[in-house]
Amino acid sequence: MRIYTYGHPILRKKAKKLTKVDREIEKIINDMFKTMQLNTPKGIGLAATQVGVTYSFFVYELEDDRGVVINPEILEKRKETENEEEGCLSVPGIYGIVARPKEIVVRYLDLDGKVHEEILSGLKGRVFQHEIDHLNGIIFTDYIDSIDKLEVDEGYEIPKELIKRYMEK
Repeated sequence: MRIYTYGHPILRKKAKKLTKVDREIEKIINDMFKTMQLNTPKGIGLAATQVGVTYSFFVYELEDDRGVVINPEILEKRKETENEEEGCLSVPGIYGIVARPKEIVVRYLDLDGKVHEEILSGLKGRVFQHEIDHLNGIIFTDYIDSIDKLEVDEGYEIPKELIKRYMEK
C-alpha cells in the first residue's frame, strides 16, 4: 500500500464522513496496519487520506493499545499545551517540535459502530490530534514556522514543496 508524501494534493483534502464499513474498507484498514508496521521507521498512526482514501478514519498502534478510529472529532482542547517532537510517514525522515494541547476530549466510532467519548493525553492524545489533522488536510509541518526548526535524518531531504512553502513566508 502506497503512503502519499508531502506535496501530493490528496494530503490537503478534507475527508468525508464514513457511513458504512464494508469488506473493502475492512481490507483497507488491515492493509493500513500492515503498511504502518512494515514501514521504517515503524508508524504509530496512519490516516486514510495518507493512503489515498478520502474517508474519515485512521488506525493507530501504540505499545499496548491499537485501534481503528472512525469519524473522529475533537470536542474540546484544554488550554495547557506541550511541545513534543513529531514525525510523519508522509514526510519521511523529517521531524519537528509541535505545540499541541496536553489534553483533548474526542468522540469517534469504533469498527462496530459504537460511540466513544474519551479524554486523551500523552502520546495517544498527540497521535489522535496528528491523525485528525490529516483528515482535515493539515500536516504537522504546518505548525512549524521556520525550515531551520526541522530535523532531517541522514539519507533524507526536505521535500522541494516544503522548502518552497517556507521560502514563500
